[in-house]
Amino acid sequence: MKILHRHILLAHIGPFFFGFFTVIFVFLLQFLTRTLDRFVGKGLDVTVIIELIVLQIAWMVVLAAPMGVLIACLMAFGKMTNDLEITAMRAGGISLWRLMYPVLIAGAILTVLVERFGNVVLPEANHQAKVLMIDISRKKPSFGLQENVFSNLIYGYSILARKTSETTSDIGGVTIYDYTRPQSETVITAETGKFEYSSDFRYLIMTLYDGEMHEVDKNTRKEYRRVEFQKHKILLDASGFGFQRSDESAVSRGDRELSASTMLGICDSLQAQIDDKKAKIAKATLETWATLFSGTSLRADSLVLNVTKPNAQHASSDTLFYLRSIPPFEHTFVVDRATALARNLQMQTSNTLFTIRNDLEMQRKYMVEVHKKFSIPFACFCFVLVGVPLGVLAKRGGFGIGAGLSLAFFLMYWAFLISGEKLADRGIVPPSVAMWAGNAVLILIGTGLFLAVSGTNFRWLTGSGR
Repeated sequence: MKILHRHILLAHIGPFFFGFFTVIFVFLLQFLTRTLDRFVGKGLDVTVIIELIVLQIAWMVVLAAPMGVLIACLMAFGKMTNDLEITAMRAGGISLWRLMYPVLIAGAILTVLVERFGNVVLPEANHQAKVLMIDISRKKPSFGLQENVFSNLIYGYSILARKTSETTSDIGGVTIYDYTRPQSETVITAETGKFEYSSDFRYLIMTLYDGEMHEVDKNTRKEYRRVEFQKHKILLDASGFGFQRSDESAVSRGDRELSASTMLGICDSLQAQIDDKKAKIAKATLETWATLFSGTSLRADSLVLNVTKPNAQHASSDTLFYLRSIPPFEHTFVVDRATALARNLQMQTSNTLFTIRNDLEMQRKYMVEVHKKFSIPFACFCFVLVGVPLGVLAKRGGFGIGAGLSLAFFLMYWAFLISGEKLADRGIVPPSVAMWAGNAVLILIGTGLFLAVSGTNFRWLTGSGR
């Protein structure tokens, strides 16, 4: 039996690496087609471009491994079925499960390896790629501008360019918010513009053509100045531009540049902040009620409200009772105070609830990435469940059949990931459900295919084997 298992595993090695590197090649070709022309001819060293490509390969490895597993299972078991090896083994009393479980073990091992890669290597590669992109952006300032998106690449300015050029530093449809002068608000619009360095490369010159400058005094809001220009230059210090290596520790890390353990720690910290803010809302509510009745003949400490589990009906009836208990000559005083305090409480609560919503949104975003770091590697195991019976049913082990079926299933899995991530980010479904739904569907499909291949003869399904 060991010889048979070795034969099955060896049959998977070639197709796996072939499918694995083919998928990486496709991803890499797409990346180069989309971005290479933005780097070549910009004065960058070839080693810098190669380094960026190598760093980008890291995320491709995580996605290519599950697809390589599916291709390998389809091709290996399809070839064995086409060569009647599966028929001979089945006639000898060996169940499909006995043939399948060494591949499942290999899939489990690969799952652990991919998970370790995604939690240790990938975050660092993503962070180094981010830092390198920032350094490249300084080499060509307009490189960091995206069409119809405000950019804060240049300190003190928020720049919107509706048109950018991938080969030059020209921009079009320019809107600039100037924050360099705190005493005034300045907005500059221009039809076109361009970036260039001074002759000594000490300054970056942003030249704008055919535009207007609108300036309002921030203090008085009464002085307004409008200037039309055909050509306007803005001189900037170029010390932050030109290609130079940045300190990686000085660049903040995003969610895809952190390990799962680090993001779980951040989520715990965010939850502690959320709980603290909720407690502050409860405390502020109690203090507001106490302040409201402190100047009346009604004892403030007689007011008891269940803030942690509020009951709107009881709260309103209690409020009405206490207001009726106040002497008539104090009604106006209490109403005026209540109005002012209620507005203040509403403002505080609204601001706090806004920050709580932001914290919850950030927490969901991190939890999506945490579950993704485990669900995608686990797909290696799930695709074994799908690939083995599907390969037996396909009966042909050619790369075309394997690649076609693999692409179909992987697109389905990818659709689950993308849609699940969007739903989780919006708080519609929990991150765990969103990121693991695709794996659950694969397991169900794989189980159904396995039973279809095995038939209803459960004695063969669990056969003694040899």
